[in-house]
Amino acid sequence: MIYRKRKRKGDKYSDNVIIGLQNIYYLLMVMAITVTIIGFFGIEFSKLLTALSIVAAAIAIISKEFVSDIIAGMSITFSKELSIGDYVKVGEYKGRVIDINLHKIVLHHDDDDIIYIPNSKAYNDDIINYTQKEIRKFNVDFAINSELNIPLSALQVTIHRVLLRYNDSIVLDSEKLKVINILKDEIRYKLQFKLNQMNPVLAEQIKSEIREAISLLVIKD
Repeated sequence: MIYRKRKRKGDKYSDNVIIGLQNIYYLLMVMAITVTIIGFFGIEFSKLLTALSIVAAAIAIISKEFVSDIIAGMSITFSKELSIGDYVKVGEYKGRVIDINLHKIVLHHDDDDIIYIPNSKAYNDDIINYTQKEIRKFNVDFAINSELNIPLSALQVTIHRVLLRYNDSIVLDSEKLKVINILKDEIRYKLQFKLNQMNPVLAEQIKSEIREAISLLVIKD
């Protein structure tokens, strides 16, 4: 409440600090309830503390992954690596962060799927935060069989037709197509374009349409 007032935010506002504090609150509540329940049985505090230590050690051994998820989750929530609403890539998964809880990070995937990633896995995987980096430049790598003899100009025309559909979203003259390697059986190309604003979902859509257009060109030849 105090933190939200200092930030001049409403009751529904949430960020990493609030999520982290909520997670700590939940842990403390569980501990307090456990101590209270055991206290009803008249067990002395020193004995209770010893018993809890033994139980905690046993739980840590039995549920190592569970404990690792909690520790990793606390570290992630208080870090600046990702926040609710960020568009990120965690390991092999891409999506928008919709929740960070004690055990998992919840992503809303581009295919409209909900993905749950254990905190310990996310902590140990590479995390790319597209929102923080504000990446607006995107690449499309592809290869074409050299026997097809498709001229570079034909590829440029095909790609340009796709990009024209998104003329309002792409930076003028940012389209660049170049040959990056010529092998015995194939020629490898790299296309680069830049968006006016950071929009990874739109970029993936454009890249998909470009690859589809190139595939159709190859089939025709």
